[in-house]
Amino acid sequence: MTQLPTLTLRKALFGFALSCILVMCLVPMGFAYLRGDRFTDSTLDYAARFRTTAAAEDLARTLERDWRDLTSLTERVDGLNPEQLTYLITGASGDGSRISWVGYADLSGQVIAATDGLLVGQDVSERPWYRNGLSGGFAGDVHDAVLLAQLLGGDGDDSLRFIDLAKPVTDANGDLIGVVGMHINATWLTKHLRETSEAFGIDLYLINPSGDISASSADEAPDTAELQILGAAQTGVQSGGRETWPDGQEYFSALVPEVSYGDLPNFGWRMVGRLDADRLDIGVDLIRNGALYAFLVAVSLIGLLTALVARAVRTPFAQLAASAQRIADGSQEYPPSFHVTREAALLSAALTRLQQDRISDDR
Repeated sequence: MTQLPTLTLRKALFGFALSCILVMCLVPMGFAYLRGDRFTDSTLDYAARFRTTAAAEDLARTLERDWRDLTSLTERVDGLNPEQLTYLITGASGDGSRISWVGYADLSGQVIAATDGLLVGQDVSERPWYRNGLSGGFAGDVHDAVLLAQLLGGDGDDSLRFIDLAKPVTDANGDLIGVVGMHINATWLTKHLRETSEAFGIDLYLINPSGDISASSADEAPDTAELQILGAAQTGVQSGGRETWPDGQEYFSALVPEVSYGDLPNFGWRMVGRLDADRLDIGVDLIRNGALYAFLVAVSLIGLLTALVARAVRTPFAQLAASAQRIADGSQEYPPSFHVTREAALLSAALTRLQQDRISDDR
């Protein structure tokens, strides 16, 4: 008796399905192995850039509102006497927690009106905010203001520092008559950066044109020589990427070359954002789990479809093979008729004709 092959149609179909599944596994796994790190780096780099840009715009928007208030104030100076102007300026300063001082100085540099009367009569003609404010809108970096800090209660151990906004004042004829200046507490600036840092999940650093850190959300303050991203901040060129910081840990950093919005004058700041990759572990795990679940669903569907196709295709051939074997052994039965596939229908018809011929010859 001829020895039959061990490979059945069912085994062949399931073997084909298994091969497809293996290809589905190996190709994505190979791609993930070769390109996974680059994909992760690209994702984290984008996250760092996006969050840093959003944080810079949020800060600039807040300061731009102060600039608009200052602009509105300069438009009303010419029509008010010193007492009225002092009242208006004090109201514009709010509770003093953020805007520490607002004042108006005439062309001689003497303060005419100011928040709560602070520095009234003082000569501020040599102060940067005044000198620069005479020629146009001015925004000044974090600095000390010793006299004002003493008046506001600062001490040597915890001296107050400020950032400046200043704008020239003109009369009805358009002639220059003085400058209105605004001192914003740098403590508020640091607090704002820390709150934004918590909200966006990224450490933030404000870098001045000299490359020094004016304010940051973190306690440590690395210098320019230690980091490439801080060195790039001096040139004002947008950059970013993975870098090892002085604490020995790798971060994804991004640089926004200008912190500005609307008509706000340029402080000269650059903002650096530092993203700890570990903060995105949950998001990465979700992606990986989603891919795994999708793969398991795909495998299950392929298995189900394979089982259905195997049953639909194998059953006719199995029954025809069994019928042909019985006919060969002398049975007078006719093979079943199948129309599931063309091949099954042709085989069934051929066996039927052979059986008809055989029965006719026997008669």
